[in-house]
Amino acid sequence: MQFQTLIFAVFFVLVLSANWLLRRHDMPRKLLLVLASYYFYFHMSFTWLMPSILAGSSLLNYFCGEGIFKAREAGNKGAQRAWFMLGIWGNLLTLGIFKYYGFFQENVENVLGNFGMSSHLPILEIMLPVGLSFYTFQGLSYIMDLNRGKGVRANTVVDFLLYISFFPQLLSGPICRPKELLPQLHEGLPQSIPEPSRAVSLILSGLFKNVVLSHYLYMHIVGDVFLDPSDYSAASLWVGMFAYALYIYVDFSGYTDLAVGLSLLMGVRIPHNFNHPYLASDVSNFWGRWHMTLSRWINDYLFVALGGRDINKRWTALFWAWVLCGLWHGAAWNYILWGAYFAIALLIHHYLRSGIKKKWKGGVAGQIGTFIVVCFGWVIFASPDLETLWAYLTGLWRFTAPGEGFEAFVLVVLVLGAFMHIFGERLRNGFIRLHDGMPPLLRPVAWLAIGLIILALKPSGMSPNLYFGF
Repeated sequence: MQFQTLIFAVFFVLVLSANWLLRRHDMPRKLLLVLASYYFYFHMSFTWLMPSILAGSSLLNYFCGEGIFKAREAGNKGAQRAWFMLGIWGNLLTLGIFKYYGFFQENVENVLGNFGMSSHLPILEIMLPVGLSFYTFQGLSYIMDLNRGKGVRANTVVDFLLYISFFPQLLSGPICRPKELLPQLHEGLPQSIPEPSRAVSLILSGLFKNVVLSHYLYMHIVGDVFLDPSDYSAASLWVGMFAYALYIYVDFSGYTDLAVGLSLLMGVRIPHNFNHPYLASDVSNFWGRWHMTLSRWINDYLFVALGGRDINKRWTALFWAWVLCGLWHGAAWNYILWGAYFAIALLIHHYLRSGIKKKWKGGVAGQIGTFIVVCFGWVIFASPDLETLWAYLTGLWRFTAPGEGFEAFVLVVLVLGAFMHIFGERLRNGFIRLHDGMPPLLRPVAWLAIGLIILALKPSGMSPNLYFGF
């Protein structure tokens, strides 16, 4: 049940209506939203395994959080640590079994096979639950905040279940901190929908990115160029690299626009994830603009846990935090290499910042250089295996070698996507001004007209939602 489908539209209208009809009945309303979120999650696989894992993970974190809070209040440091470690290892075990076991088993077999040995580890056919990494991070942030004595405690188990499973942001974030979402659940709904015109503008923007730009880029170049890069000319590979950078942006930021817009209609504010990332003047600035909720999570929890506050451990902590960030994205060597690549890029940035970089303002040259560095990172990210990665990177420099080209139409989509990246916020603000100036009865007509235009532009076929696999 993806956001851009008719069945989701029907589901959302029903849930939205019930949400506001029950505004004065807070607990029944929240119970309804929990059930709706689990029903939505069930529809992603039509098996109860995924909702069961979600429920188990949520209850683990809730009761560990309760144990941490009560032990801390009683001054029982031993019990507090025991509950905390139970929560940490429970979450890591869940990730390990469902996301990383296959990768571990395969690599152990490959290493031992070189010596004529076998591990005899069982091969488990385990389905990766959609959104597992996202909601696991939300659960971890809850128990880690409570352990530090800085967290917001859920009033009830229902509040916590909703905090983890709230369907607009369940599958691919944004990763909400307890302090960002739980107080809103405790306070109940506002008197009316906050910023309805902004919510609609985000939904329409997200649909255009997701339904039109993302699909065209995937179907006309991105979906093919990484299958066998040796078939393509160097020029096509360069265009493919830039196209992938735009594709991952419109795909993921489009989903985030939809998540934020749908949440606003339901009376809930969740954080944004993107702020013109390809206009960043250096790599550190890029990660302050791209997937911002993940970047903050890595910095506040993982970097600190690895000793990042210790001046002697800072750079080692930064390196391993970003390697683990790569592994968080997927159980494959290309993701680990991608994390290491950006770790090295950040280390170089911090080293240079103490010298020439301190005086250099970046400007357009910094933006272009940063964009190219990021694009090479996306080649690592997108390559399904190391052989494909090598073929792509070497093919970028074979300017005399023949190969397939690309449709000129791709350039039109690239220009449109770049325009949305640079001017998307201004377009939304312009829509809001027009929307607010319209007679109320005309507003739904405008929404419908723009929605129909987006559907008319939609290509046949669908591209995969990239971040659903994380």
